[in-house]
Amino acid sequence: MTPAVDIIIVNWNAAAETLECLAALTPQLAHVGDGATITVVDNGSTDGSIHAVKSQYPGVRLLPLGKNTGFTGGIAAGVARSAARNIAFLNNDAVPEPQWLPALVSAIDGAPDDVVSVGGRITSMDGALIDFIGGAMTFDGHAFQNGFRYATGSRREPAAGEELLFACGGNMITRRERYTALGGFDDDYFAYLEDVDFGWRTWISGGRAVFEPKACVRHHSSLTSERLGNFERGVLFERNALQTALKNYEDAAAGTAPVLFAYLHRLHAFTTTRNADAAELSRPFGTNGGRKRGRFGRKALATIDDPLTAMQFRALDWVMQHGPRIAEKRAAVQALRRRTDADIFGRFPLLFVPTYPGDEALLRNPLFALLRSPLPSEEKKLGDIMRT
Repeated sequence: MTPAVDIIIVNWNAAAETLECLAALTPQLAHVGDGATITVVDNGSTDGSIHAVKSQYPGVRLLPLGKNTGFTGGIAAGVARSAARNIAFLNNDAVPEPQWLPALVSAIDGAPDDVVSVGGRITSMDGALIDFIGGAMTFDGHAFQNGFRYATGSRREPAAGEELLFACGGNMITRRERYTALGGFDDDYFAYLEDVDFGWRTWISGGRAVFEPKACVRHHSSLTSERLGNFERGVLFERNALQTALKNYEDAAAGTAPVLFAYLHRLHAFTTTRNADAAELSRPFGTNGGRKRGRFGRKALATIDDPLTAMQFRALDWVMQHGPRIAEKRAAVQALRRRTDADIFGRFPLLFVPTYPGDEALLRNPLFALLRSPLPSEEKKLGDIMRT
């Protein structure tokens, strides 16, 4: 018999959290009528995770990859070995509440055929704060969780079956055949925004994602992110947001023009305000900057010594190196298009939110105004969306 669901959990040096997750999950398998399995994909852990899972949960399928392939690589390995009707993704640092699995399986099996994925509800570990009850995408491919870190119940939560732009990859279920037909999570993302990209592609293809509030997990927010490091995480956010925009906008020129202008604006702001001798970069032509001589008698110029600036350049470098592959993926996405961006963002307006130093000036810039896409959008402050 084909199992109703295979729950895929990706672990990287988080034995204690993964065991806590499994302790809450395994009793729920008996409540899924057509059967359920658990797959733990280990991304080269060195903290004893493999032995701990194998010894304490021998019924769990363990896939040790021997190296860190990221969240997307771990998910891809698990999906490739699954034959279940549905696949669920659960963060290893999340603890599912007792009815989580039956609620997810019931929601996806009872949903209309055009529903590809169902996203669940996520709170803080004590249940007091919102983690995920839906999200919104910014014009440049970034995204926010609606009401993040605000008190539970202080924001309107979607009803069961209500549409989402994307389901959170840390708590979702998807129809396996539909997921693989859409290409799944893009393996080039490693981590972050892969669920936003997949949600957009789902809607492009004519599918939908919906919400199931009873499928609730409690989450150790940012636990894995903190081990990765802020600047490494920042590189992934920036390069993945650029990929998302470049691949998915229906009109490549009109859609990505404001994205690329915004990226240049932010890169300029970081470079000219956060680095040694940055004034040299803004020196008027024909003036003598009075710069000291550097090696070999050449005039010393500005130096990139700020991690945030380097982060932006690293992300841009990755996109430039992988341009041909991004173009190929864009062609594949657009070949599946059954719904316009105007339709998609009529339901889920794009956000313009000042989040970086200099973004207020960006949004006021007349050149940026000329390049803004006519797609439905909203302007908001960061505090309107999440508690910082």
